[in-house]
Amino acid sequence: MKRILLWTGVGIGTAGIAVLLVLLFATCTFGNHAFRGATCLEPETCQRCGITRGEPLGHEFCEATCTESETCQRCGITRGEPLGHEFREATCLEPETCLRCGITRGEPLGHSMTDATYQTPAVCTRCGYTEGEPLPAALSGKTLNELTVGVPAPYTTASYEDRGVDVTGTVEITDYEVTDGNELFPPRDGYEWHVATVRLVFAGEDAQENGAQSAVTFGDYYLLDNRIAVREDENGLRPFVADWYGTQVQCWQKTGPNEEADWYGRELRFTWQEGVLVPKGYDGVLLIFYNYRLFGDSTRLYLPASEVLDESTPVFRMQ
Repeated sequence: MKRILLWTGVGIGTAGIAVLLVLLFATCTFGNHAFRGATCLEPETCQRCGITRGEPLGHEFCEATCTESETCQRCGITRGEPLGHEFREATCLEPETCLRCGITRGEPLGHSMTDATYQTPAVCTRCGYTEGEPLPAALSGKTLNELTVGVPAPYTTASYEDRGVDVTGTVEITDYEVTDGNELFPPRDGYEWHVATVRLVFAGEDAQENGAQSAVTFGDYYLLDNRIAVREDENGLRPFVADWYGTQVQCWQKTGPNEEADWYGRELRFTWQEGVLVPKGYDGVLLIFYNYRLFGDSTRLYLPASEVLDESTPVFRMQ
């Protein structure tokens, strides 16, 4: 009997331990819950008994993109709609481009180039890109005998009595202004008057004996000849055409009254004004003082610049 009781006691002890282990590790009897992590919608939950603790995490949405709606970074659920692309207009060099994600569609527009003019190279009308150089002006490579305001320069012309006899004096631009206009030189929108006051002086023996005959014409630095009309209208204006940024623009010339045209002591003096009405900023008109000996036909009062201009001919650029 003693052996039997001992065996039985040992058996009961082992079984008890086994039960305790089951209660401890396989059930929540002693509070040893097996919690599954919380989700967006559920708190931590025991996988054995279903008890919970804490709160659900709630969704953590990332911002919507052009192609995807707001999306929870934990569970992947979505809400709302994708933003859609917001395309910036295509440019000369870049296609339409989404301002948010950078995706592109289509092709760049490419440059839309104007023709070069005497004032500008070829220019893109969309972005302002320039290419090449302005057209070469007709006189850009020529040596001009240019007058400076207030500085007399030699001027040779034919005598008044005998066109075959040359006399030499001086020509001077005593004053020069750019103005919107006045009573003598009527204003016009978008235009400006370039007005030079001219003074010729002849004092040599040839001039005293035969007098002197001045001859003035006009040219264009860009085009050389700008063909001022001989006849003036009722306002004293003579039309001519200038090339301004690739457009043929109507301009006008007017001669002001002679303030002097007589002998003063031993000097023969002529003073008057020459004005041109041109688009604002135009700088191409040339006032040319040539030898009257070249003048041969009264119907061609203003000879073409190409016929009278050389390196010795006094020129004033009205710019």
